[in-house]
This record gives sequence, C-alpha cells and structure tokens, in this order.
Amino acid sequence: MKIQNQSFVSMDYTLKLESGEVVDQSVPEKPIEFVTGFNQIIPGLEKELIGHKEKDSFEVVVKPEDAYGDHQEDLVQKVPKDQFPNDADLQVGMTYQARSPQGMPVNFVIKEIEQDMAVIDLNHPLAGKTLLFEVVVKGVREATPEEIEALNAPSCNPNDSSECGGGCSCG
Repeated sequence: MKIQNQSFVSMDYTLKLESGEVVDQSVPEKPIEFVTGFNQIIPGLEKELIGHKEKDSFEVVVKPEDAYGDHQEDLVQKVPKDQFPNDADLQVGMTYQARSPQGMPVNFVIKEIEQDMAVIDLNHPLAGKTLLFEVVVKGVREATPEEIEALNAPSCNPNDSSECGGGCSCG
C-alpha cells in the first residue's frame, strides 16, 4: 500500500541540518507512528511521504517555510529576571516553559543574560533552518476509524482538562 491521506505510517528517520549535524532521530527498533493528514509531523516531510510504500528508503530536504517557519526577530525578547522563579539558576542555552495568555505551554531558550534582564527566544529551535531527513518507511496501512476518531477529538481547553486526549499538554 502506498502512503496517502489517512494512512497509518511507521518510519525510522534521521534529521540533520545542512551542516551535517544530527539533531534528532528515531530510536532503533521503535519507529515513530502517525496518521497522515492530521498535522502530526511537519508539512514538508508529510508531503514527501505521499506515494511511498513500506521498505522505501529516501532523503527529503524540507525548507523552513514547510517546517518550523522562518526565524522571527520579534520573538526574541528581553524579560526581567524577576519574572523567573527565585531559585532559578539562569544560564545561556537553558530551555524553559511558560504559559501563553491562553494557558498553552510555550517553550523558550535563554540567549543572553544581562544585569537585570534575560534575552529569550520564543522561536522553535529549528525555525529558519533547512532540514534534511533520511527516512525508511517501516509500515503503511489504512488508519482505523478509531485512530481517526481519536485525532478528531475536541482540542485541549487549558481551563478544563476533562476532554483532553493523550498527547496534549493541558491540565
């Protein structure tokens, strides 16, 4: 079976930057699994998977606009150090998590530390980067109605976790 919309796919991958640096990869013998058409992986990679079948091995180049977007300078901001917990040992390169005004988790990295301010970057760490994937399709099948129904479940409400499904970060 070829990968199409609403296919259940399992695959191994290695993700590299243009420099050749490996930044992520699947765990050997534990391929990632997802259903196409539900934004579970970046759009550029999903688009390139369509039409492939089990045991296909290939490389994919994904431009920033089809991955995590361009790096946005307005997402690099100065925040007073007193906005962090008192016991926080702030260091350049540390990743923290805050909550958006809507209550959703937002990750950021500390880029600089000044006397009374921290410069934080709210961009995804891979924003603005061209991504190189080495992919091996381990399995393809039609997604079950139950799998599709679970992916169509109501989205998270950070103020009411009673309807949250697995994989969401509310509550």
